[in-house]
Amino acid sequence: MEMTSLVRNGSKRKALFLLMSFFVISPDAVMAADPSATPQVERFKLSYRDAEMIQYIDAQEKFVKLLDSPGVLTEEVLKDIDFEVRNIAFYRFNDRQYKKFPRIFYDSIEQRLMDRFIRAKRFAVHECFECKTTRVLLKEKQFSVLRQLDSNEALNEVGKKIGVDSFVLWEAYMYKGDPMLNIRVVSAADGQVRWSKQYLSEPAYEFEWEMYSSLWGIKAIRARTSGSGSDISVSPILDIGLRTLSRSTISDKIYYGYGVEAFFNTMYRTQVDLYGLSLNARVGVEMDSMLGLEMKNYGNWLMYLSVGQAFLKNNPVLLIRGGLEIRINRRNFIEIGGVFIPTTTFSNGSALANYSDVSSLSNLGYDVTIGFRF
Repeated sequence: MEMTSLVRNGSKRKALFLLMSFFVISPDAVMAADPSATPQVERFKLSYRDAEMIQYIDAQEKFVKLLDSPGVLTEEVLKDIDFEVRNIAFYRFNDRQYKKFPRIFYDSIEQRLMDRFIRAKRFAVHECFECKTTRVLLKEKQFSVLRQLDSNEALNEVGKKIGVDSFVLWEAYMYKGDPMLNIRVVSAADGQVRWSKQYLSEPAYEFEWEMYSSLWGIKAIRARTSGSGSDISVSPILDIGLRTLSRSTISDKIYYGYGVEAFFNTMYRTQVDLYGLSLNARVGVEMDSMLGLEMKNYGNWLMYLSVGQAFLKNNPVLLIRGGLEIRINRRNFIEIGGVFIPTTTFSNGSALANYSDVSSLSNLGYDVTIGFRF
C-alpha cells in the first residue's frame, strides 16, 4: 500500500509538472517556431517614489557639475565681496520646489557653498541652527508653517545672537531642466545686499564651428644671385581657416577638431608667390583650474596642439601649430603660439633678373590668431 501510494503521488506530481509546462513553456516554443510573431514586452510604471528618486539623482548630478564648473564661486570671484563682510552664516530660502527633493540634497549643496567660502580664507563661517528651524503656528483655526527668519528684525536678532555681520542667502532649484543657483550676501544689521550672484547651467555645446585668421611669423626669402642689393623677404604669412570643435567623451575638459586652411603672403606678391592649403587635426585641453584663472562657466584657457599636412604649391610638407587659446567670451577667442614647417623651397612662377627662381621658407615662427565660434 505504501509503495502504491508513492507511485500514485509521483504520477500526480509528474502530471502536474507537465500541465504547468504546457501553459508556461508552450507560448515561448510557439514564438520560437513562428519568427513573425511579435515578442511580448513587459511594461511597468514607476511608482511616485521611484520617479521622485530618479529626479533627485539627476538634479544632484547637475548641481554638482554646476558647482564644479570653472568660474563658479572661485577665490577670485569671492574677492569682490565687501571687505566689511567677515563673519557669515548660511540661510536657504524656501524655493518653489521645496518638497521636490529631500533635505540631504540641500544640505549637500550648502556644504559645498561653505567649503568655497572657507577656502577663500577671509570669512569666518558660523553655524546657524536657528536658520534651519521651523515654527508651527495655529491661529483662528488656520495652520501655517513659518521659517525662523521671516523678517529683517529676526535676521538682525539672530545675527547678534550667533555673532555674524552678514548672512549668505541662497536658493537652488531646477529651471527648465537646468540647475539654477541664486546667492546674495546680506547685512544682518540692516538687510543691505552687499553682493549678489546667479549661476545657471548653460547647455553643453557638443559640436561647433570656428572661423579664424592667423598671422605666421615665418619668412619666405627669394635670394639675390648676382649684382648689388639684398634678398627679398616677406613676413608674416596670412592664414585663413575653418575647423570643427567637439567636446571629447573622455573628459569634458578635452576638445578636438578638424580644419582646413588657406595661407599666402600679402606683400611682394609679384616677386614671391607663396600660397597653399592645409588639412589638420587639433586637440585642446582646458587649463583654467591649473592656472587658477577660472572665470566663466566655460573653458577660458586652452593649451592646443595642431598637426596637419600642408600643400605648398602642391608640395606636401608637415605643419605643426601649438600654444595657448584665450576665450574672450563665449564666441570670440585669440591664440598665441608658434608654428613649425620644415625648411623647404618652392617655385616663384615668374623670372626676376638677378634673383633665384625658387624661394625658401623658414621653419619656425610665431602664430597669432583671432577667431569666432558659431
